[in-house]
Amino acid sequence: MTRLKKAAALLLLLGLTGCKIGWLIDRTAPDAVRESKRYYEELRQSQVDQIIQSFDPRADKDSLRSDIPKVIALVPQQEPLGVETLGGTVECKGTGICTKLITLEYKYPDRWILFQVTISNGSGHYAISDLAVRPETMPIESMSQFTLRGKGWLNYAILLMALLSTGFTIYTLVLCIRTPIKKRKWLWIILTILGIGEFGIEWSSGEFWHKIFYITLPSGFGFEIDGPFMYFSMPAGAILFLLLRSRIRRTVAPLPAISTPTPTASPDSDPDAASPPSHPLP
Repeated sequence: MTRLKKAAALLLLLGLTGCKIGWLIDRTAPDAVRESKRYYEELRQSQVDQIIQSFDPRADKDSLRSDIPKVIALVPQQEPLGVETLGGTVECKGTGICTKLITLEYKYPDRWILFQVTISNGSGHYAISDLAVRPETMPIESMSQFTLRGKGWLNYAILLMALLSTGFTIYTLVLCIRTPIKKRKWLWIILTILGIGEFGIEWSSGEFWHKIFYITLPSGFGFEIDGPFMYFSMPAGAILFLLLRSRIRRTVAPLPAISTPTPTASPDSDPDAASPPSHPLP
């Protein structure tokens, strides 16, 4: 197994077995995680004006001024003992509008605080479109573990489709990397890992949901305020690459055959010319 296949298999295993994937989100979306932590600090320090300025300009400012103090009341003013990234998703519509959802868990001596913020670029730049705070008496990992016991057929169906979609995408991605392409190979590599639509399930409650007009990864697993979720998408990019692979593939011209000239015998090397002429006996 190549290094690329090992890395892909490891990411798939981490995502689908319920292992902590916060370290992966922190590295793949550091800006979104950093901004989310800054918003929480503004709530913790009761900076109402700064929070309002971070919201989408189209939001109702009067409603925000009455609702944000209620959210601030749920956030302890003391320094947290630690913070962990529980989940992160990015969804993009065909219009170019992308939405990022980050879920953080803050640890305190007597409680845990779940903080979820939704950021969108619908106004031309990324701004808060929604945020939520929920205190808990135990970490979400203990409340909503990703287990296979006692689940319905729909849970298993979503899990199976997520595995198939991800496996098919990984296979096509490796094939794309190894294929000699005429031009813009990097664009095909990106396109290969993209899917269309989301068909997911809230893992604990079994509630099914779908989003048709979305561009996303072939499968995903993460946490929301209400618990873990899983989804799969149609691997449209991988399918498109396989359909067009023969057209976009760069053909390698065969090397011309090396022709060696046939050696011609010189008079000096001719054995007949070198031997003296024979004379008949008298």
